[in-house]
Amino acid sequence: MSSFLEERLPLDVRLGASWADDYEVLITTTAGGAEYRKLVHPFPVRSFHVSFTGDQADLWARVMALYHRAYGKFAGFRVRCRDDFSTNSLTGTPTPLDEPLANSATGIYQLRNFYGTNGTALAGVGYPARTIYKPVAGTVVAAKNGVTISSGLTVDPTTGLITIAPAPLFTDTITAGCQFDIPCRFNSAIEMTALSPSVRDCGSIDLIELLQP
Repeated sequence: MSSFLEERLPLDVRLGASWADDYEVLITTTAGGAEYRKLVHPFPVRSFHVSFTGDQADLWARVMALYHRAYGKFAGFRVRCRDDFSTNSLTGTPTPLDEPLANSATGIYQLRNFYGTNGTALAGVGYPARTIYKPVAGTVVAAKNGVTISSGLTVDPTTGLITIAPAPLFTDTITAGCQFDIPCRFNSAIEMTALSPSVRDCGSIDLIELLQP
């Protein structure tokens, strides 16, 4: 049974959204007040809080339709964050040199996006990275050793895996850039309030990023 819908939360809904990135950290406090912290995941987890009031019947109908197709919290879907949707400075036009990809001997690479690279990385951990599972089709560009790959590049927009043929050497430097959506699911029920015969208030809809969609 599939648990992901390859469709995007209606764009205009997100104009009333707030979002936050968080990291899972286990904190133990001793009786003396000392803290011991363990970083569980070296990557951010994003949450969205969406609210809107409007008289666009088709808009809230589309939101409710997506909620039901997803069976509430069960299935995921794509969310585009207006402040962070590109590997190039969050919102810029992607370039083939944006992000380094992990070395591979098979020619298959996972897209990713690093954060905080304008400063010094935390020793022993490095820069946090978001795995890009949902690139926007037609936006992925890649390079090998600084030279744009013009042929032999295939992209799976449902997994974020790219394949380069023939396979580069393990020692080759592969970089890539793209626009991307964030895989999320509903994390709350939708409460719709009728303010008038045509105006609806949906209160707050909570969304949470899926780490392995």
